[in-house]
Amino acid sequence: MPVSMRQFKRIPHWVTLDYASILNLSEHTREWLLDSASLTLRIKNHCQHKQMGLFSVRVLRQGMAIPSNDEVRRLQLGRRRYAFIREVLLYCGKMPVIFARTVIPLKTLTGKERQLAHLGGRPLGEFLFAQPALQRDAMEVAHLGKGHQLHDIACYSLQQELNQVWARRSVFRLHHKPLLVAEVFLPALVDY
Repeated sequence: MPVSMRQFKRIPHWVTLDYASILNLSEHTREWLLDSASLTLRIKNHCQHKQMGLFSVRVLRQGMAIPSNDEVRRLQLGRRRYAFIREVLLYCGKMPVIFARTVIPLKTLTGKERQLAHLGGRPLGEFLFAQPALQRDAMEVAHLGKGHQLHDIACYSLQQELNQVWARRSVFRLHHKPLLVAEVFLPALVDY
């Protein structure tokens, strides 16, 4: 059964940014997780500074699907509603550094925001942070292990097992229209 259809037994315990700041994180991990600026820009700079190769985006899956119950609650959607879901890996050279999952409610894909469904290999963050009307709700972080949806989908996408990984998510709003962006920080980025 595909990962997107599997029932997950464990729901991530997301904590707000304020609480996350006191968690037992290394300074390096904390800097990555709690930075509210453009992650895309930060990774591009990291790739260049560490001479790891060029930044790139690999689209794994995108299209209409049913978000998880956790995502439905966070976006305050009606139950079992379809949304446009995009899953990507962000790379420095040949090294995957971030797995990202974006859930875009259908009501968001209207007007200028229709282009969110047609980004192709363009980074979502590049698009979002260029929008003057962008608002971001409180960021949440979670430590994910086997059985958590994002952890298991990231492992499936990478075709490798991962130990526990850190993730963050937040709801962005463009002209008051929401989308949920979750980012899983892969070991190549936070475990060196």
